[in-house]
Amino acid sequence: MGYGIPADNRAVKRPLGIVTRNYVTPPSVELYQGDLLDTSTGEILTRTPQIARAERWALKSVVNRLLSGDRVSKCMVLRAPISGQGLAPIEIHKGQTHGKAFYHGLMACGSVWTCPVCAAKIAERRRLELKQAIEAAKLKGFGVYFVTLTIPHGVGDDLHQLLANLSASLKRMSQDQHFRRIKKRLGIEIEGFIRAQEVTYGDNGWHPHFHMIVFTPDRSLSCSVLQQAYSEGWRSACVKSGIPEPDSDYGCTVQDGSRAANYVSKWGIEDEMTKSHVKQGKCSGLTPWGLLRAVLDGNAPEIAPEPAAALFRLYAHAFKGRRQLHWSVGLRAKLLPEQVELSDQELVDRPDDERAALLSEISTAQWKAIRNARAQASILDAAESDPRLISVLVARIMAKAGIDSGDAAGAPEYDGLRHFTGLHPDTPPPIPAPFVNERHALGFCLADIGRIRL
Repeated sequence: MGYGIPADNRAVKRPLGIVTRNYVTPPSVELYQGDLLDTSTGEILTRTPQIARAERWALKSVVNRLLSGDRVSKCMVLRAPISGQGLAPIEIHKGQTHGKAFYHGLMACGSVWTCPVCAAKIAERRRLELKQAIEAAKLKGFGVYFVTLTIPHGVGDDLHQLLANLSASLKRMSQDQHFRRIKKRLGIEIEGFIRAQEVTYGDNGWHPHFHMIVFTPDRSLSCSVLQQAYSEGWRSACVKSGIPEPDSDYGCTVQDGSRAANYVSKWGIEDEMTKSHVKQGKCSGLTPWGLLRAVLDGNAPEIAPEPAAALFRLYAHAFKGRRQLHWSVGLRAKLLPEQVELSDQELVDRPDDERAALLSEISTAQWKAIRNARAQASILDAAESDPRLISVLVARIMAKAGIDSGDAAGAPEYDGLRHFTGLHPDTPPPIPAPFVNERHALGFCLADIGRIRL
């Protein structure tokens, strides 16, 4: 389909690189298997919310390049339109509930598949819904089970066709009288289910699959009985859909409620970002975010950046318009009757915190300089540390870009040589802007705030 995936998509194993190679700043830290690695000491550094946010913005910059003609490339870049009023001002707010800073007034794409920034926000709120649903089900005495469904797949299989086969088999099973007779014979009743669609890429190619949280009125129902029903029904549905019969051990698995609760607690982009790289250089399960990270790192042992980029483009095309999470008819009314269901777009359009204070307004010129410097996360770090640092950092970014800092209202004066008034006298020379790549920008976000004092 013209996605340019080389025949050999495995990267030659290379030693871990240093993020800041040939630069004095930022320090030599690199994201490795979800943690920060200090390459000078080998120490694994703690993954903080600020680090996770910096990585999301770094991955977002990669997406903007890979999908430059897509709506996602405009997300968190352009100002949001206000009906009858023009474009919204770009503002920095800080929530009073959790103390997190965020941008307001930017367009949000609402894509759970391709936007690391929107996906994180949506996943956090969906996770809360899933957790509340399980808690409500237990109060009602329902049984909770975790079901996984997959189909045979191999290297070279087309992702679009695999998704079509997976969906066709699921539809067949839901309508199949054979599956209904199996459940009746075994005395199984289903109150409803919540289904999530996921995909990974590994040694056997694309691996699309469904995870389902299944609720029954009888909590004493054993997993083995439910396994028998779903496994037999799923294998029958796949064969009737014209695809090979799934393996009896791996095509369908059923686990108890503790596995469902664990899945919910880790559901979403943050967990996928921490598990997206696997050890020993074996490409046995990269998530889409893992493919993005391979492009970002440029030296991942699992896969080279070029095929990773091509695979992500293919994935984005195949999943566009699909629903990530689906509740069976009537289940939400049973478990969360007072909650109004919101679309992904409605979730990202809501403020990050209803109780938030306006800290600063960013001009269009400033925002362009911030984006070119890949410093979106760094500005938010400054806002959370001390709002007075915002103007200092903005002015420094403007100066790096060679733009008159007079556009930054209230910014400290720049002496034209080494540093701004308010920075440590021994501040190293600034990194030329724009940064070489997103990975350098990530290091900047982690280190630059610490060198600023008022």
